Amino acid sequence: MSIGKSTIGLVALLAVARQGAAQDTSAVLEERQPLTVSGFAVGSALYDRNLAQNTALASKLAVSFFRPWSDQLYLFGQLTTHVEPQPSGPAETHIELDNLVINWTPAKLSALSLSFGRFDAPVGFERDDEPLNLVPTSSFTLETARPVKFTGFMARYTLTPKVSLLGLVANGWEQETDNNSGKTAGFKLQAFPSAEFALAGGIFYGPEQDFTNGAQRLLLTGDATWQPVQRLIVQAEAHHATEADLSWTAAVGQTFFRVGRSTALTVRGELVDDPDGVRTGTPEKLSSITISPWYFYREAQEGVFSNVEFTTFRLPAFSIRPALRIDHSDQPVFAKKDGSLARSNLTALVELVYVF
Repeated sequence: MSIGKSTIGLVALLAVARQGAAQDTSAVLEERQPLTVSGFAVGSALYDRNLAQNTALASKLAVSFFRPWSDQLYLFGQLTTHVEPQPSGPAETHIELDNLVINWTPAKLSALSLSFGRFDAPVGFERDDEPLNLVPTSSFTLETARPVKFTGFMARYTLTPKVSLLGLVANGWEQETDNNSGKTAGFKLQAFPSAEFALAGGIFYGPEQDFTNGAQRLLLTGDATWQPVQRLIVQAEAHHATEADLSWTAAVGQTFFRVGRSTALTVRGELVDDPDGVRTGTPEKLSSITISPWYFYREAQEGVFSNVEFTTFRLPAFSIRPALRIDHSDQPVFAKKDGSLARSNLTALVELVYVF
């Protein structure tokens, strides 16, 4: 989870207030802190043109737990079960500790927030939790070009109402336990020039290869979210990384437009340049465009999965998100049914997301 992911404190306060009113005791209102449980479920149906294959999946179930001990201290955890189709053989089911965060805000230093545990990497706008994304497929950028999770320590300091600074020390990209004796460190500056615009830039550095500190990886990253009017959201992120004599670059952008009360349309485009094949396994340039119309029903309750970060868009309690995705590479990398490789592929899918 990212720190800006939720308005979870409000849920806790409302639940305590209801409990206190029922029992008519102010002591309970002040002392008892409830455990809030929320989450989401995802189902999908997919057609792959190259493989001439279609499949339906009950693909993911996530349950999150939020427990405040005081105004300064809370615990957030999330367990996720997801199904992964395999190229050959039956699908595999995985259960993982997706997030586990202890967050503390010193009583006399409210501008500082300290977090320890496993959390979403504070990089870009895209996340690995489907309700928080405006497109139902993960981009190549998220999958290959930048970190998704960190396990370690993170501090965020609000310099002014419009500027905040974040720093972290972690095991490494996607590492639950460290794979070498070094650490990855990062800094990110977040600015809010206006109420409609959020802009950030960061740098992350550290050894990422197994059993060695010799190859230091440097990532330069930036992202932006702009909501000029309530119906329109524009998001973008870009990354450039080097490791020894190798490098890669990626950029992804998307536009979300709310057509009506229960309908919307998202268009996403991206480019990943991996000239050394260090991230994709093949020296190539990847591109992708995805078009996704939405139908959604009601708003999710206040909680972890309540809104898209840095926007006023409230996540729906239930949504149907079809999508058409066209992928292309300058090298033949997409598998076909006959065992050959092609330079492009088309995928059609429908994703159902229910937030509880």
